[in-house]
Amino acid sequence: MNYAIIVAAGKGKRMDSKVNKILMLLDDKPLLYHSIRPFEESALIDKIYLIGNKDDILDLNSVINQNEFKKVEMIEGGEERQDSVYNGIRLLDAKDDDIILIHNGANPFISSELIEQVVNNAKVEGACAVAYRAKDTVKEVDEEGFVLKTLDRRRLWQMQTPQAAKYKLLVRAFVKAYNDDYYGTDDVELIERTGERVKIIECGRENFKITTPWDLKHARSLFNADRVGIGLDSHRFTNEVKRLILGGVEIPEEKGLEANSDGDVILHSLFNALSSAVGGKSLGFYADPLCNKGIKDSSIYLKVVLDMVKEKGFKINNIGIMVEGKKPRLERHEELIKEKIAVICGIDSSKIGLTVTSGEGLSSFGRGEGIQVYSIVSLRREDGA
Repeated sequence: MNYAIIVAAGKGKRMDSKVNKILMLLDDKPLLYHSIRPFEESALIDKIYLIGNKDDILDLNSVINQNEFKKVEMIEGGEERQDSVYNGIRLLDAKDDDIILIHNGANPFISSELIEQVVNNAKVEGACAVAYRAKDTVKEVDEEGFVLKTLDRRRLWQMQTPQAAKYKLLVRAFVKAYNDDYYGTDDVELIERTGERVKIIECGRENFKITTPWDLKHARSLFNADRVGIGLDSHRFTNEVKRLILGGVEIPEEKGLEANSDGDVILHSLFNALSSAVGGKSLGFYADPLCNKGIKDSSIYLKVVLDMVKEKGFKINNIGIMVEGKKPRLERHEELIKEKIAVICGIDSSKIGLTVTSGEGLSSFGRGEGIQVYSIVSLRREDGA
């Protein structure tokens, strides 16, 4: 099993606020909500322990209940962060090789993909943590303010969470730390002290801990930023009797495309563009289960990702579509395709661009063996329209 311990027991003194920073709003939800949600939604995480200080227990439980987090159990924190984590570790009914992830409740930009990478690396290596590379020159300075040496930044990483390890390694590390009366600055430091190696994987700089008012302002700007997504899909023509559907429009007297679905390569490409813009997965992840139920209409698949876009608080600003193929000739169908996509997406057709090229016959698509489509979308926040 895989467990997540989310630490939310800090006082947040550097935030200079009477309200615990993890309860401050980020995109109309408490900051903590964004830190918990990816773990709640991850199929790899079986149980979540939320560590909070006793003064915030009621508010933290309210976040859990209002958002129907089913995996989360509350635990009271300790005097220091290390004590809080250990409170969670001691309550785990875990086996030696179970993976324990530790995450800061003030790191709201964690993704399900990063969680998966950490879990998989910890299973292989024993311990794993995320970090990003130091981008500035770092110097070691003495107590009087004079430079002792300049460190090689190529080997320097700035640590973030989640940090993970097999249960047996984590227990051994924490017990040794307490026996030595030692408090570390992060969790994997305790594992390093036992002689075990820790695998570092790179995360994006958006995965940062919110500590100061500036951090919170920056996080809010990231949430309110516009999004751009790009998508690609291609299919070859089939020799079977099948309709050709492009952009939800049937193109008469043309061969259809090989696919388990209707093979609508335009809508498939658009799906991938929209999904990438909101941090989703590729078309097959969502469409294959529907296809297995006999649902072949790609416009239904597209509505799945449109719901994701709406749930994330975005709306479509504009769409660009480029079709590469020798055939069919789409001049007579371009406006109808744009109108069809506009209706499905709930936007004006003037916000959709559609171009067609044969690529001078340099690719298999330009030679008439199939069709390839690139799509790019821009999204805006609903409240920023």
